[in-house]
Amino acid sequence: METTQVYSKDKHFKKSDSSISLISISTGAVVSVLLMGYFLLLRNFALEHIFYLRLLNIFLLLGGILVAEYFCSSKIAHKVDYLKGIRVGMQVTLAATIPYVIFMVLYLKMNPDFAAFIQTHTSFGKFLTPLIPSVAGIVAIEGIVSGFVLTYVIMPFFKRK
Repeated sequence: METTQVYSKDKHFKKSDSSISLISISTGAVVSVLLMGYFLLLRNFALEHIFYLRLLNIFLLLGGILVAEYFCSSKIAHKVDYLKGIRVGMQVTLAATIPYVIFMVLYLKMNPDFAAFIQTHTSFGKFLTPLIPSVAGIVAIEGIVSGFVLTYVIMPFFKRK
């Protein structure tokens, strides 16, 4: 009889873990769409050449991490422990960054003028050889590192709840 209770507790944790992953990945997908929309909005107003506007991507990612952490802590676990919270932030970050990197690679392939602009007008442009994979790597590293740092910064807030 005791074995059955342990099994049901393990089953409950598995369900909780999958729900947390589902929330994290879907929130990351929404953030990815928002990042793409923001870039296309900048492109529509011919502002994609102003690289400092990409700093606003951090706030979109931060918002996604905060929303996922909030939903996971209030709807599923009532309190997400530190390691699960770190996992939530990392899943949101990866789910947001990977599709955005693919989008940027496709955009650079379709718009070689923008790729040439990056190569001539950025401090790292002269080191990019071949251009598109290098830019994709830089965007991926920038997004992943930003998301991981943001997660580590906000987790003490959720730990106190």
